[in-house]
Amino acid sequence: MPSSACLSCDVCCRFPERDSFLRPFFTADEIGTATAAGLPPALFPHPDGSQIDLVPNPDGEGYVCPAFDCATSQCRIYEARPLDCRLYPFALMWDAMHEQVLLGWDTKCPYMRDQSSPLVAQAADEVAGWIEQDARVETLVRYPRLIGRFQEDVIVLRPLERVTERLRQGRMQVRTQALTLGDRERMEAALAVSAGVQGTPLAAASFAYHYIWRHRVTYSWAVLHDHLCLFADCPDGLFMALPPLGAGPLAQPLAEAFRFMRERNGDSRVTRVENVPEACINEVRALGYRATAKEPDYLYEASALSDLSGESLKSPRAACNRFIRERGGILEPYEPRDQRACVSLFHEWREQKQRAGADDWASALLADAAGAHETALSDTAELGLTGAVVRVGGRIRAYTMGLWLNPSVFCVLLEIADRDIVGLGPFVFREFCRQARAKGACWINTMDDSGLPSLARSKQWYHPARLLPNYIVTEC
Repeated sequence: MPSSACLSCDVCCRFPERDSFLRPFFTADEIGTATAAGLPPALFPHPDGSQIDLVPNPDGEGYVCPAFDCATSQCRIYEARPLDCRLYPFALMWDAMHEQVLLGWDTKCPYMRDQSSPLVAQAADEVAGWIEQDARVETLVRYPRLIGRFQEDVIVLRPLERVTERLRQGRMQVRTQALTLGDRERMEAALAVSAGVQGTPLAAASFAYHYIWRHRVTYSWAVLHDHLCLFADCPDGLFMALPPLGAGPLAQPLAEAFRFMRERNGDSRVTRVENVPEACINEVRALGYRATAKEPDYLYEASALSDLSGESLKSPRAACNRFIRERGGILEPYEPRDQRACVSLFHEWREQKQRAGADDWASALLADAAGAHETALSDTAELGLTGAVVRVGGRIRAYTMGLWLNPSVFCVLLEIADRDIVGLGPFVFREFCRQARAKGACWINTMDDSGLPSLARSKQWYHPARLLPNYIVTEC
């Protein structure tokens, strides 16, 4: 790559998101070299190998690598840059089925777009030969996260047979399948016989809860010892989004799942199982795993939310009454034709939240939520969701989506209300809970608070009957 091309580029070393999966990965040795060259050790979450933490772009939107000098477009540690950067614009990635390691070139590089095929092919031969030398192969075996997930905008140049063969040696042969809408019935059948679902389950014990976030993580599943195992591939590696689903002991499927994740993740600390209900904790601890509590789900009596009676619920009751008195409005079923108006409302609501002063964490959650809402609004029926809207002055000013976790527990999955209309939020929430109660709901689950103090205060306003424990399980 000629220096003139790199110094005039406005793509490299810049990222739209703080946790972009494209940020460079540093091995333990490379972290040592980079810190010796002047980068603060705090930029590397795990000194035994990790992606570097990005910093806000001082000259515009998004984030940049902290080694990048925006004023000169040069790398401050160029001579000590990691293998991940030395390879670019070539890229190492798995194929879509995660069975074959590929060498490709990234079409996001402006220089590569203008190069002839013979030139690229010649360079690819040289790079492939260099990568498949013993030293690099062993580095990839030790740090498999140097091999990225499949990207459609990376043009495949050739498979790396030696790297693939070496990575396969002694590894489990697990065939995962991408999670699709067609897997809903399979997953719900497995959930129905799993521990912790028959009583008051976590909101995560549902297909839709995960599927709507597929724009942020890549979901796949496999059957291990007659249990459905749901995996999520994120920028930091592979983890389980739920404990193994199915009837019977968890010992074998859990052990197989952890081994599979370790082989995929190498030394990454991302290897874990999320959303483990309290009903499973004694069993997993007896098996020698560590269980750590995370944010609990909020559970309410459906009758309490429907009536809003008593002194403790005086404030939300008064807010509902004010909305009815000043605005009127009724809860109507969501229809597919409402999708565009609801998406527009979401973006208005997000701007209202940001103007109110959302911190970095809240802003990141707001940015991520757009895709989840759009998926829920477009695939409502296929996901088994129930939706409702409220119109004020003929315009949709609130919408909500929910689903049944079992015959007695209804989960409010999404709720958006114009923040400039007093009482609209409490009104749409109460009316939606009334509908659920009329259809047999005894309990309303409103999920966790995502660690946001403002959201926690909103949920506590309605005085939950219980906080449902939720755990992350890791190996000791």
